[in-house]
Amino acid sequence: MDLNAISRTVAPGDAFFDYVNEGWLRTAVAPAGYGEYGEMQAMFLRTEAAVKGIIQRKAKNDAGQKLGDLYASFLDTAAIERAGLTPIQPGLDAIAAIKDHAGVAAFMARPMSHSIVGSYVFLDAANTRRSLLHLDQQVLGPRLLGLPTANHYSASGGDYSDLRSAYRAHITRMLGLAKVSDDPRCADAVVALETRLASVQWTGEQLRDRRLNYHLMRRADLETYAPGFDWSAFLLARGFPAVETVVLNTDTAIRASAAIFAETPVPVWQSYLAFHWIQNHAYLLPAAVQETSFDFYGRRLAKQETQRSRESRGVQFVSRNLPDLIGKAYVVGRFLPAYRVAIMGMAINLKRAFAKRLANAEWLDLQTRTTALAKIDKMALKLGYPDNLRDYAETRIVPTDPIGNLHRLQASQAARDIVQLAQPERPYPWHLAPQTVDGSYSPQLNAICFPAGILQAPAFSPSSDPAVNFGAIGAVLGHEMAHGFDDQGSHFDDEGNLRDWWTPASRAAFERRAAALVAQYDSYEPLPGLRINGRQTLGENLADLVGVTLALDAFRLYAAEHSIDLTRRIDGFTAEQRFFLGWAQFWRTIETDTALRSHVQQNYHSPARYRVNGVVRNLDAWYNAFGVTANHDLYLPPERRVRIW
Repeated sequence: MDLNAISRTVAPGDAFFDYVNEGWLRTAVAPAGYGEYGEMQAMFLRTEAAVKGIIQRKAKNDAGQKLGDLYASFLDTAAIERAGLTPIQPGLDAIAAIKDHAGVAAFMARPMSHSIVGSYVFLDAANTRRSLLHLDQQVLGPRLLGLPTANHYSASGGDYSDLRSAYRAHITRMLGLAKVSDDPRCADAVVALETRLASVQWTGEQLRDRRLNYHLMRRADLETYAPGFDWSAFLLARGFPAVETVVLNTDTAIRASAAIFAETPVPVWQSYLAFHWIQNHAYLLPAAVQETSFDFYGRRLAKQETQRSRESRGVQFVSRNLPDLIGKAYVVGRFLPAYRVAIMGMAINLKRAFAKRLANAEWLDLQTRTTALAKIDKMALKLGYPDNLRDYAETRIVPTDPIGNLHRLQASQAARDIVQLAQPERPYPWHLAPQTVDGSYSPQLNAICFPAGILQAPAFSPSSDPAVNFGAIGAVLGHEMAHGFDDQGSHFDDEGNLRDWWTPASRAAFERRAAALVAQYDSYEPLPGLRINGRQTLGENLADLVGVTLALDAFRLYAAEHSIDLTRRIDGFTAEQRFFLGWAQFWRTIETDTALRSHVQQNYHSPARYRVNGVVRNLDAWYNAFGVTANHDLYLPPERRVRIW
């Protein structure tokens, strides 16, 4: 616990986040390039420093090895300057040679290209015994549009007109640097095209809806459902010419985009593809291109004055592209077998606590409760690291060819997807590498994943006060478990299949509780005129509330097993007070107004202050621990406190 951060003037019941973190909030300074900075970012930077040491040692002592060679290829700026734009010229030449819309669709299948549709192989949500090809716009992230959100293209989405003008100028500069075109009309056409594409994209609420994002169809029906896009050319270029069944997610957006695709002349698509081909490789190109890219996306868009160091960016380049090799080295000496035993014990107690909550939830009927209990019982725990990390033996890494290395690694991953589709019995690898500072839940796999990267202080340490451990990482473990039963995860059964296993009565009771939570978060206003969208953030808010609830139950089980006196004070605080302090300290964060506004508009998580205050004010145990009364600002009458389980 950071006792020096605790306020002497703010009452816990008035602003718990500030009470716990006032000293830190007053003195913390975000590193360059961070508009939002808290414990998660600090853990990331510490992990990055460890990874950097691993990579640099490999580069120095293991010449010819993939980690060292990939890092060297990123750092060899002299070789990058000598190569100029030659590494991406074949792509630019291919774009220039496109004759028809089929050629546009085929080029969009390239992993580094922008596209109106992305693809990936994963379990069929309605039948997890098989894998299917999924067609989706969510997986594209920024590789559909050049600006962050659809709002940036809309006059009604805010005052972004100056930014759009700057974006047009940026497109023109990039096309000029690559000697593609210096005609500003090309940029005008790209922005006009992206404005049309943005207008048909799904909202954040739609993107969260698991059922809405599942449209099973025969491959033969794609042309009928979404005519205008050359599906045969795209799928052939992606390596899936013979696929018979697909899952079309974001279906109506893809259908509308396909119509726009057909209506847009090929030369406009060539400008779109060429600009984004250059931009998507900019960080691996000569300094003039990198600086131009950062000037718009860093300084103008993200309000960053300076880039992170070349070494730090190189570490991230290697981490993204050889994650398992780094992970194998990272866990040695950093995540001991005893750590896995300790975190596994916590997770098992959380499952026990959840099962008890499910068994005692009076609003669940027997049929729904039976499947819910089976689901938590079967929930897999992936903690620390997997035992079958990749060695990337099939991929050639050249120390002077960063773009070639990237393309070969992506081709290798594409080949693995093809194998996975053909062999559905193959287990899916962990999607979070051991060094990742994050956790997740997969509804199809019914599994939580917590790699070693997030299992560090202040989230977790085997030598820490158990109360703080449960308040921090315990609540985050509970958060991910809760996603299996939130407004979206609850649509998947104990086998990971998307089906209605809730009775109407139980579902209605759940929806009433969820609606109350939506209303609470709708009322929060982080900046004047900027309110949290309670529906968009529902899944994460619900998971926070349930996660802390479960973690406290699990801590009480642990305390009973280990004869811990919950009333004994350490540093002046009882065990349950320390539990809540651990939760609030873990989420302490500073952010600029720009970062906060972006977070509220784009993120499914509420800002940190509301993750803390919005949860504790619903928990009776918090009121009891800190003597919160009706005279305090965060007080909610008992009948207005949301209780999910």
